[in-house]
Formats: sequence, structure tokens, C-alpha cells
Amino acid sequence: MADTATVAVEATEERFRALKHFPSGLGFSEDGTARWPADQFTFRLRDDGAIRLTEDLHDTGAPAEAEPVPAGKPTAAAKAAPSPKE
Repeated sequence: MADTATVAVEATEERFRALKHFPSGLGFSEDGTARWPADQFTFRLRDDGAIRLTEDLHDTGAPAEAEPVPAGKPTAAAKAAPSPKE
């Protein structure tokens, strides 16, 4: 397996300490922290509020992740798109 980027994470609540990274099976230590692969699963749990990243992801040469857009706020692409005719 090639080197993969990892990131330090922390469970946001006691109940989330039971979570394990899929598919690696890595869990949390007793203090609620872990080092997980920086992948879609990890970022989805972050977006859902189950975990928080405790450090910035180091540059691994991979494409940068886009910043999430708050709900209800149009993106630049949406602003540039022509509006549908009624």
C-alpha cells in the first residue's frame, strides 16, 4: 500500500468514541483521539460533526479540498449560470 496522508482527529462526543475508521478498522484511543487516513470517510464524519480535525492536513501533493459552501449561499458557478426562462 502506498503512503497515504493521515490526519489527527478527535471525537466530538463520548458516544462517537465507539466509531472505527472504515475500512482500516482504526479506533480511538482512551483520550478520544486517533490518527486516521485523510479520506472521504474521515471528511464525511467531520462534516457530520462526529469528529473534528485537530491539525491541518499536510501537503501530500494531492489536490486541495474545496471549502464547503454554507447552505443557501450560491456558488460562483451558480451565479454565472443563466437563469431559466419562464
